[in-house]
Amino acid sequence: MTGPKTEARPTAPTAVRSAQQGTDALSAELSELLRTGPFEAALRTAIRASRLSLERIQHRLRARGTPVSITALSYWQSGRRRPERPDSLLALRQLEQVLGVPESSLSSLLGPPRPRGRTRQAPAEAPPLSALWSDNESAAELLTKIDTSHDSKLARLSHHDVVHVDQRGDLRKIRTRKLVRAETNGVDRWVIIFDGASSSETPPIIRPIRSCRLGQVLTDHARDLVVAELLFDRALARGETLLLEYEIIDPPTGPNESEHSFCRLFRLPVRQYVVELQFDPAHPPTHCESYVGDTTAQEVEPPKPLTVDRFGRTHAVALDFGMGVFGVRWQPEEQSGSASSSRTTAR
Repeated sequence: MTGPKTEARPTAPTAVRSAQQGTDALSAELSELLRTGPFEAALRTAIRASRLSLERIQHRLRARGTPVSITALSYWQSGRRRPERPDSLLALRQLEQVLGVPESSLSSLLGPPRPRGRTRQAPAEAPPLSALWSDNESAAELLTKIDTSHDSKLARLSHHDVVHVDQRGDLRKIRTRKLVRAETNGVDRWVIIFDGASSSETPPIIRPIRSCRLGQVLTDHARDLVVAELLFDRALARGETLLLEYEIIDPPTGPNESEHSFCRLFRLPVRQYVVELQFDPAHPPTHCESYVGDTTAQEVEPPKPLTVDRFGRTHAVALDFGMGVFGVRWQPEEQSGSASSSRTTAR
């Protein structure tokens, strides 16, 4: 069997010369950047020269046993962050091979590690917490009435959300566990913001479970919006870690949103974020997916489908994630007649 015939067309000499000149110019630029840096410019040029998308690079790194998120790759080439931890440096060595640049040519541009602590966790480009909610007048106003100064003093090590969804596909409870580390002495609280995006007159219930208690709680009943303090059992010393846990129990809401979803808005990076969904096994969703957005919730990557097992469970993971939104959404078994519950939780 033969395939379709393809007409051979002569290549214009001018086009060949132009393409060759462009390749030579790129090679010269890359060679110079690999010699002088900076790291992010050399990495951007190496990626451009490879003609590989970030998705393909991520796939090849995962195949080599050194997975790196697309978000991390994007941050590395923008200069917002750079590989520093041992696993990131190992991945960078593999990335050099994937991009076809000389061994250690990129890693040698990193120089000494950046200072850790507050400076590292609160880069200049991270906006104040209130700025992320500037388009929500109610949230912005509530945040002016509560102490948010401790936010940049805590490093986010891990964050695990378990989202419980009922038989109609409505969100009913979020159980959250966070592992944080104090970057300075005296840190004693965490501020949470929950936007239920509904008009329920009954606010969500916040229930501290481990290593914290409720402090000030501010509510906008018109928007199902809550800003609350979780006070630690004691103030932390610099370098001390804390595992805290709490629940947000949300009352039933009316059919006022077109999408069933839950997302987290991260101002500062978290090393590991896991969101786990628990559906009613007898009423699984017809479709479920994760998505990534910027701080305005504008999606920046194609959504990824999630498989729900026979127990009604699924999960999504993000490594070295933030700033931005990481979320999940689902289509209930029967959309008609079910209440919708679009959720955004920033903290």
